[in-house]
Amino acid sequence: MRLSKDRQTTRASIRIGKWVELDARTDFSPPGLVAVGLLVSGILLSTSVLVAATGRAKARRIEARNRSLPG
Repeated sequence: MRLSKDRQTTRASIRIGKWVELDARTDFSPPGLVAVGLLVSGILLSTSVLVAATGRAKARRIEARNRSLPG
């Protein structure tokens, strides 16, 4: 795979007070941006599955508690 000439680069510098200075630099190629997009999509999809499973488990616990109460 050849490296793309269409690379996206950016730099950021942050200074907090007299003692803290942060420098950051990033460099992405188009395939790298696609890979990051796929990773973020996977994280968001897996999070939604976990939230749905948690809701179903909570509903089952509430239903079991209601059945066990004398009524």
